Amino acid sequence: MSEEDAAKAIPAVVHMFSGCEDKQTSADVSNVASFQLPDPVGRAGGALTSSLLNVTYADHKDTCRDFSYMEVLEAVRGQLQSKGYTQMPQLSSSRKTNMGDKFTLVPDNFTGTRRAVMI
Repeated sequence: MSEEDAAKAIPAVVHMFSGCEDKQTSADVSNVASFQLPDPVGRAGGALTSSLLNVTYADHKDTCRDFSYMEVLEAVRGQLQSKGYTQMPQLSSSRKTNMGDKFTLVPDNFTGTRRAVMI
């Protein structure tokens, strides 16, 4: 599919982190407090979501440096592995993505309606 065909089929630019490879199962966490997130209140959640939040919080705190998409993906994978999870998160996108580009939830030049979903 060409870039033009992709833009016609999916007008929005979408980046999706999935919890694992197609042949794997995503893991749930019975107590997300082990991920040291702000105010987790000990609730259950997804291992990928907890790791991704942890990595993005760390990136947000270090304002001198921006993580690339690859660095975020590698950090999330490393955090999951260090906690004993075997799942291998993946990144999919509606457009070609340079993995060395700065990871952002909202691009710097963005205008219009923003939507984010974390499940």
